[in-house]
Amino acid sequence: MNQRNLSHDYTYRIGLLMLATLFVSSGHAQAAPVGMPPADSPYPDVAGAQWTKIEGASGRKFLTAIFRPEGTGPFPVVVVLHSAGGLTRDNMSVAEDLAHAGFLVVYGCWQAGQRQTEGNRLCSEATPQTEWVADPAANSGKELIALARTLPDAQPDHIGLFGISRGGHAALWAASTGAGVQAVVADAPAHTPALNPHPASTLDALSGLAAPLLIMHGTADKDIPVEQSREYERAALALGKSVVAVYFEGVEHMVTLRRESRAEARQRGIAFLREHLLK
Repeated sequence: MNQRNLSHDYTYRIGLLMLATLFVSSGHAQAAPVGMPPADSPYPDVAGAQWTKIEGASGRKFLTAIFRPEGTGPFPVVVVLHSAGGLTRDNMSVAEDLAHAGFLVVYGCWQAGQRQTEGNRLCSEATPQTEWVADPAANSGKELIALARTLPDAQPDHIGLFGISRGGHAALWAASTGAGVQAVVADAPAHTPALNPHPASTLDALSGLAAPLLIMHGTADKDIPVEQSREYERAALALGKSVVAVYFEGVEHMVTLRRESRAEARQRGIAFLREHLLK
């Protein structure tokens, strides 16, 4: 089967999922069923993405792109959780690299941030930031994780999370409150974001962390001080958690997006996910 037919076949199977329902365990309560009608691409220059809108509880909708790798599945899946700027092209480039590395990738809105950005406009139907602040366990991208397990060619017991900045905070909450993932990569994951009020600290849920974790952080980060990751690393190791931390000397916020560090940071993230998901 040629590449074009593979793409059409995958689109057809994605369409079949519109008839399915997903149940999302939040760690506190069970959400209502969600569906996934197709959606127009907000980034027509991005080839190979299949777009959908997950329909969640309380009328929430999560615009989502699915990237299928080349080859024959089943594939391990990585869910990419965006930063505070929403569904941006920069964050999407991480998802594209993961797909090129052989992962089935889900990249979508997990919250509607309050920053006035195009990425947050695209996520305006998702969970408001105030609800995330009030309950970060219930609002940590679990709709996307549930979707990942149902995709054609997905290995439902080989799911990884790749969280960027605020998405790293969400990834740690999800992995610590019953999401059932097998690996987490977190780039500059604030455990105490500079918000007022701010959500509960990821340190509060650390005892529940049930997946190997790679933390990456720039030592010159002015948005989220590197000491937050160092503190989380120390606390995780003290509890016997499987955690690896890599600190990029002199690099600022979000090492997977910075020109001077993104190649190494993404390579490290991909290698970590391969180690724990390709088993």
